[in-house]
Amino acid sequence: MNLTELYPRLEDLLARTEASISCVWGEGSGFSEEAARWMLSGRGKRLRPSLLLLSAECAGGATESSVAMAAVTEVVHAASLVHDDVVDDAATRRGGRSAKAVWGNKLSVLLGDYLIARALAMVPEADRGRYVMDLTRVATRMCEGQMRELRAAGRVMEEGEYFEMARAKTGSLFRFCGEVGAQTAGGPEAWATALGEFGERFGVAFQIADDILDLMGTEGESGKPEARDLAEGKVTLPLMAAAELGGEEVRAEIERIVRSGSATGEEVEWARRAAESTGAIGYCWEQVRRQLGAAQEQLMVAPESGAKEALMVATGRGFPMPVMA
Repeated sequence: MNLTELYPRLEDLLARTEASISCVWGEGSGFSEEAARWMLSGRGKRLRPSLLLLSAECAGGATESSVAMAAVTEVVHAASLVHDDVVDDAATRRGGRSAKAVWGNKLSVLLGDYLIARALAMVPEADRGRYVMDLTRVATRMCEGQMRELRAAGRVMEEGEYFEMARAKTGSLFRFCGEVGAQTAGGPEAWATALGEFGERFGVAFQIADDILDLMGTEGESGKPEARDLAEGKVTLPLMAAAELGGEEVRAEIERIVRSGSATGEEVEWARRAAESTGAIGYCWEQVRRQLGAAQEQLMVAPESGAKEALMVATGRGFPMPVMA
């Protein structure tokens, strides 16, 4: 069951968000417009806009500003994916070819920059004084998180370092969605703070789940390359936990593989077995559940509503899963 089934009104709100997103390319037929249309048209599950809109519904009801900002967050997210695929040298994204595979690195970098610029321009004029600076801070945090991850490649991070990276890289945009949803609905600032914390916890859970599935595989459901993190020497939480739980020999082998920066198929399979047999995968799913439980606690500040119930049910089922991204 997806979020629109849990909260049917969300379907109409997302349809209005799609109409706002289409303003990125409008009637234009140049390369930038065509590339933006290709990147944004009907791709992905709109998880971040859904979070913003449901947060607004929890805090009094989504407004036109809520819908506009939901569109902005999706365009920012799309820009981050374009840049991520260049960094990761990824050939596929969301079940199709990545922008990097279609146009190469140079045009992809420029497309990502173009989408960020268009996202900032989409902020409603009445909201620009409030949200443009917030967006720039979020974009900065996302970049810092990505850089932290890349600089750690080839070594086993400490768990605290991993969680800080996850909060910056993924949680910061989710936090923005929760906060802005409540604010655009006119909810009290305490609600915005709580829904922002809900969003960050939600985002960290999402990142951990993404890392688990990157290593263990999703049988093609994720729509992106799998085991890319290990192949690039990135040590995500499942392997950190395996190194901690598996003893000296397991840690030494994980360190050897990640130092090489290019894991073979056999090494990836060994890492999967090690993560499973040491209990690291179970440990990581428990971390997902803990983050989602903490997220649910933040929802307690909002009054009872269908939107709140939808978020409670979704997080109670172990949502979110990265295949919903």
